[in-house]
Formats: sequence, C-alpha cells, structure tokens
Amino acid sequence: MTRLTRLFVIAAIAVAGAAYLTFSHLLTVAERPSVLMLALGVTPLTIMALIAALHSRMRWLALTLLALLALTVLLYLEELRNHVNWLYFMQHAGAMVLLAVTFGSTLGRGDTDALCSRVTRLMLPGPADPTYMRYTWKVTVVWTIYFIASAIVSVGLFFFGPIAVWSYFANLLTPVIVGLMFVVEYLVRVRVLPDRAHFSIAQTIQAYRTYERR
Repeated sequence: MTRLTRLFVIAAIAVAGAAYLTFSHLLTVAERPSVLMLALGVTPLTIMALIAALHSRMRWLALTLLALLALTVLLYLEELRNHVNWLYFMQHAGAMVLLAVTFGSTLGRGDTDALCSRVTRLMLPGPADPTYMRYTWKVTVVWTIYFIASAIVSVGLFFFGPIAVWSYFANLLTPVIVGLMFVVEYLVRVRVLPDRAHFSIAQTIQAYRTYERR
C-alpha cells in the first residue's frame, strides 16, 4: 500500500467515523426514530459483537447469547424505538466500566503485568526495561482513572442532565478525549523517556489488537 493510498484510507475511516458519531447523536436525541434509523445505528455495534463472538474461545455460547439478544430486540422493537437513548447509554457506560475493570484488574500484579506494559512488550525489540515498565504501569493507572471518571460522568449526565448534553459527551466528546489522551501520552513518553524505543499511536493500537487475539 502506497503512502497516498494509506492516507486516503485513513481519511475515509475518519470521515466514516465522524459521520457515524454524528448520526448516533441525532438518533439519541430523536423522540421516536424510524426503524431504518435504529437499524443503521446498531449495525456497527452488531458487526463488532459478531466478530468478537466468532473469535471467542466460547464461540457457540457467545453466538447463542447474541442470537437471544437479537430476538429480544425484535420482540421489544417498539419499546426500543421509544427509549433508544437507553441503548446508547448502556453501550457507553457499560464500555467504560468494562474497560476500567480490564485495565484496573492488571495493576496489582507488578509493573510488567499491567495491561499497557503487556501491550508494550509486544512491540519492544528486546527485553523489557524496568523503567519503561514502571512508566507503562502508570499509563495503565491513568487509563483506569479516565474510564472510571467517564463512566461516572456518563451516569450523572444521563440521569440528571438533558439527554442532548449526555449525547454530546458520549457520542461526540468521548472519541475526541480518547484521541487526545493517545497524543498526550505519546508526547509525555518521548519527553520522559527520550532514550527508549517509541511507537506511533497506530502501532500501539495494532499491538493492543494483537494482545486481544492472544
């Protein structure tokens, strides 16, 4: 793949992502969206869940649960149209809680076993540097704190604020914050550990995907 082609693909993905996030916001604040809008809104999540189920070690159990979930959605489709914001709330808050548990549960096992340390070890060309591992442990702490804070804000805004404000936070602001955290972490790492190996954001994301498949 040429550099121009790669840039075109990245731009296309960025545009598609922005379009989907905007659509999600409009769907969330809609009083009673059409069935087509609802179907388009849940399609990406459904595809990701299906892919995850197919790669799961308990594939048939995961696929069975997805089938039961799909049946439940069909049976309660009208109710879901009237409360579509709950679907996005459970998706956002649930993801934040799950990620907080995923990252936080690895903090008590030493520097090298923290989730960010494990991902970093996949990219290092040689043995793990204790100083580097201590830094990546701290990065895991920061991500854990962010996911906990994001879940708390999501719950607070959803139940005690206007749904439009919650939607701005969940559908539009959250991806921006996550992207900024990746950028800031990279800049901090280069400054704090100038003589260590450094990896791009794309390499880090790819390593995390590799870690998930292990």
